[in-house]
Amino acid sequence: MKKTARATRESRRQSRRFRKWIISGFIGAAILLVGLISYTSKNPNQAANYHPTKAVTNLFSAVTLSHQLHKTWRQQFNSTDANVTVAVYSAKTGQTYHATNAPKHRFYTASTVKVAILAGLLQKENGQLSSHEDELATAMIENSDNDATNELFNDYLGGKSGLQKIFDRFEMTHSTASNYWGLTVTTPSDQLRLLNNIYFNSDQLTVSEQAYIRKLMANVESDQQWGISAGSSSYGLKNGWLSYGKRDWIINSIGYIDGPEDNNYTIAVYTDGNSSMVNGKRLVEQLAKATRQVMDQANP
Repeated sequence: MKKTARATRESRRQSRRFRKWIISGFIGAAILLVGLISYTSKNPNQAANYHPTKAVTNLFSAVTLSHQLHKTWRQQFNSTDANVTVAVYSAKTGQTYHATNAPKHRFYTASTVKVAILAGLLQKENGQLSSHEDELATAMIENSDNDATNELFNDYLGGKSGLQKIFDRFEMTHSTASNYWGLTVTTPSDQLRLLNNIYFNSDQLTVSEQAYIRKLMANVESDQQWGISAGSSSYGLKNGWLSYGKRDWIINSIGYIDGPEDNNYTIAVYTDGNSSMVNGKRLVEQLAKATRQVMDQANP
């Protein structure tokens, strides 16, 4: 696709921001290293457990992975006029990586909000769903059934206010619930806070509640196994798609990937302004494949 003037300007802005970020990252790594050395010199009892070589390796591995991800993401951004933001959390580096061509833009969730609705339902019911709630929850996640979602959202969760309470509990500070759940606004980084509570350690969800959500996200129906799953064979996901006014096609995908060498990661990709659902899906899957390739090649 021929780049528009807007895409060219945005590419230049992204490059400038990225150069500043890399410089800041190296300065931050140096400061942290100095601090660690100072700490261990003042706390000799901790020195035996401190391995400076390993610490430096981990720091610069995280910076290297960030550089590789941002480089490949910028390439994908340059091929589209849609608004797009991607965020990834690496379990191995313990870092979150984020890039966008639409700064400060918040996205409608479409059906990806159904994961938050389920997490909220489990919390409200203390992990003990009735057979009817279980049936509705399964249809909502595995089949993306809107009628089931409406019933859970309105009759069990407490509607807009109930959903906002969930965002508050999970510290999703840039997410705002809507009376129509599909028009809830969010950011990919906020979605990672929720996903990390599902797939990694959590002070909000019990182990059994985590397992329940993971099971449903690993069993979405076959025609919905697109998006962040592209390029991977083991994953859990929830997609959202909606044609809505000036935002054209909203295509979103969130989930978890079993990565290489235990570098498992959560990922959220949000887009709008796509000219068609096909183009939006293609954009999300290109980002997902590019991300997986970087994770395969990197060895943080």
